[in-house]
Amino acid sequence: MPRKISFDSDDASDIRLHYPETPLRVTYAARLLSLLGCQGDESSFYGALLWLRLCTIGSPQLEKSGWKMVERMRMGYGELRPLGEGNAHWFRSDEATDLAAFIVPCFVYGWDAYVLPSGGDCFAFISHDEYWSVTARNRESRDRLLTELTEFKPQPCG
Repeated sequence: MPRKISFDSDDASDIRLHYPETPLRVTYAARLLSLLGCQGDESSFYGALLWLRLCTIGSPQLEKSGWKMVERMRMGYGELRPLGEGNAHWFRSDEATDLAAFIVPCFVYGWDAYVLPSGGDCFAFISHDEYWSVTARNRESRDRLLTELTEFKPQPCG
């Protein structure tokens, strides 16, 4: 299993972003990530995968509320497995808002997670090290994303 997802392209590049500092900024960042690559337009959202890579960092006593919350949310989709057994969830083209709701605990509890839109020209990573990043397939996508994500002070990497 790969530890890091990447594009197989010399033109791919990462953008590193400041972690949201307030609850309102968390919900805003989650909304942006749920529509990543859609220029904020739900009509061009064609689905995405949220893959929780690490949700056992920090204090188990505090994280239990996050696990419980996400597991209960997943029950609404018929997913009964605990996070440790089923750590990814596919969101259909009409579930962009649902994806945003699932991204919020990733920021709040400091979980590592990938957001992989079906569009394919970018994806995001939320890190327990209190940053998030977006990887663009090419320079054109990177430039567009730098504009879309201006409020989070994006820093191109490499």
